Amino acid sequence: MKFTRLHLLVLALVTFAAIFAAPSQASAAVNVGIQIGTPPPPVVVERRWAPPYRGAVWVGGHHEWINGRWVWVGGYYTYPPRRGGYWVPARYRHGYYYPGHWGY
Repeated sequence: MKFTRLHLLVLALVTFAAIFAAPSQASAAVNVGIQIGTPPPPVVVERRWAPPYRGAVWVGGHHEWINGRWVWVGGYYTYPPRRGGYWVPARYRHGYYYPGHWGY
């Protein structure tokens, strides 16, 4: 079957509508672990301060595997990407590192 410009335009519009007009509540969570042989150093104890604004969520300090070594990232407040979001901290289990992510 030969596609004309009109066919391609209609196909592009249908594809665009299917991707961007989908319900906004639909989401998929993928949790990928990275295999790392060395566990992270002990967690640095931080003191959480008062939230700077209403709706702020605390993302605790944690180690991240960056360029082949563990790097400490200090805690901070931020808005969740969507209402009702909560922060799931990063974890290291049985040689695998699972980065922190937003949960709903």
